[in-house]
Amino acid sequence: MSTGALKALTTVAIWGASFLVIRIALESATPFGVVWMRNALASAALFFLLRVRGVSLLPEPRDRARCALLGLIVGGHLLIQTFAMQTTSTLRAGWIVAFIPVVVAVGSRLFLGMRMRPLGWLGIAIATIGVLVFTAVRPAQLAGAGLGDALMLISTLTWGAYTLLSIGVVQRNGGLRVAAFALAVSVLPTLAAALVADSWHSAPTARSLAAIAFLACCASALAMWLFADAIAELGPERTTAFQYLQPFVTLATSMAFLDEPITTTQLVAGPSVLLGVWLVQRAKRAP
Repeated sequence: MSTGALKALTTVAIWGASFLVIRIALESATPFGVVWMRNALASAALFFLLRVRGVSLLPEPRDRARCALLGLIVGGHLLIQTFAMQTTSTLRAGWIVAFIPVVVAVGSRLFLGMRMRPLGWLGIAIATIGVLVFTAVRPAQLAGAGLGDALMLISTLTWGAYTLLSIGVVQRNGGLRVAAFALAVSVLPTLAAALVADSWHSAPTARSLAAIAFLACCASALAMWLFADAIAELGPERTTAFQYLQPFVTLATSMAFLDEPITTTQLVAGPSVLLGVWLVQRAKRAP
């Protein structure tokens, strides 16, 4: 297995478990507080690593505007997902984000001129139908998950945008430098919002603080760094293809720590999304 593939798989494992951890952090913190605290700590850690390595802390001058845009996107992306976890379940979130490779494939076709074979378009259609059915059909115990599902679906678009926009800058500056700079920028709007809406809705507990520490060190710092490096090595489509494995990590963590219902819709629509993603990736490899 290549180092790029190993990095992509590591991000999948971390992000697959992060939905559960976000719910724990939200027990005491507000969504704004969760995002700015995790990203501030993550950015500080990555800048420290850059300093230890004795390299420049900032991206190349020509890439700073793009990296700032990436920071705003990733801040908005994480905020959307954090708000989503207030109402949807970890399992539903895991299935929905498996749609990201399809978003990236379509974006590559529309904006980068990548060729899409008929099998790929079939996969896109199947995955799209699956995710739309999944978000439209909810059991009674998850009747209030509609907003969370919609927000999680929107987050597939924001992450697709982040992935495609980061291609050139990570190749020129390295994943560590881009991730550190983008995370630092992402702190500014969320911190400003937290100053108005507060960072905590109740007294922080050891449990919620540990959750924020995990999100900072693993889900933001380590995973963002590895994801950027994987994009530089494998390209955006091959890197995001690994995310179709993410629902299985989420399923494992949910079964281990939560008692969330597994519904018929999940057993039908969820695998349909994965089938569609698989077809898209198979089309990319076809001669």
